[in-house]
Amino acid sequence: MAVKIRHLVAAVAFSGFALSAHADDVEGVIESINADSQTFTVQGIEFEVDDRTDYDDGLRSFEGLQEGMRVEVDYDYQDGRHIVREIEIDD
Repeated sequence: MAVKIRHLVAAVAFSGFALSAHADDVEGVIESINADSQTFTVQGIEFEVDDRTDYDDGLRSFEGLQEGMRVEVDYDYQDGRHIVREIEIDD
């Protein structure tokens, strides 16, 4: 019984570490852009790009983003931040 409880506790603890970052996506219009912090806002959510961000559908860099542009953003939520993994123009 004690062994089962230890295994259960270990499994729960491990799953908490695995869930500390998760991927998701959102579609919408870019509401604002902050070039200094390399962030932009869609649906009220601030997204941050980094050197691993992949730009698709004609986008080549952060500088190609424009307010009012409709995009699809794939991101990881990690440490309270929305880190963009892929961004593309949404048709």
